[in-house]
Amino acid sequence: MVPPSLPAGPPADLARLLVLLDYDGTVTDHEYNERALQLLTGDAWRPFEEAARRGEIGHAECLDSQVGLVTVSRDEIVAANSDPAELSPGFEPFLRELLARGARVNVVSAGFREGIERLWKREDLPSVPVYASDIVPRNGHDGPPWAVSFNPLLSDCERCGPASCKAGILHALRRVGDAVAVFGDGVSDLCLARRADIVFARGMLAVLCEREGIAYHPLSDYRLALAELTEWMTPPTTP
Repeated sequence: MVPPSLPAGPPADLARLLVLLDYDGTVTDHEYNERALQLLTGDAWRPFEEAARRGEIGHAECLDSQVGLVTVSRDEIVAANSDPAELSPGFEPFLRELLARGARVNVVSAGFREGIERLWKREDLPSVPVYASDIVPRNGHDGPPWAVSFNPLLSDCERCGPASCKAGILHALRRVGDAVAVFGDGVSDLCLARRADIVFARGMLAVLCEREGIAYHPLSDYRLALAELTEWMTPPTTP
């Protein structure tokens, strides 16, 4: 699909736009957490994922349980997660354009901060705040079994679980008058989508948005998303 052209006239001022980007499967073109877990644990991670999709456990409990299965070093986990990762089509120019226009862009992820930062450095992307989790020892010594330490801004939520809801970060960052754009692909992004002004979704998030009647733009190529977002933010011209 050819992205529509951007609206004519000066670029829209996006200083009041707060952008919240999920990372794995949203900034990246595939779910590399899942690929890493498959490589490192075989199929053992899958029952937790299925339970989370059925709503039986929260996504934070799911990820913590999955990481607890891994027996290799922290560096090996990060490498398996980040080294094969590729950016979604059009993401780099999308990010640079948003920042140039003054948008406040943030990565909000249950995934691993070290892996995100590693990809950001490799791709030479402009710096943005990253709200993510860390892999930590489960029993106090520096080695497996591992646990996940989630970002402290995550909030309590009946759906997501205690201290594991991304909506807490939205509430912490949103200023009066901000428009909030959410980009996501998974169960953990639903609470953000419920509170957003505009949503770009794919994967399971798109399914959940349809189920709940949340309007969203299908997320495929970020060049198309940039055009759609710019059009949405551009005030109509008066005749």
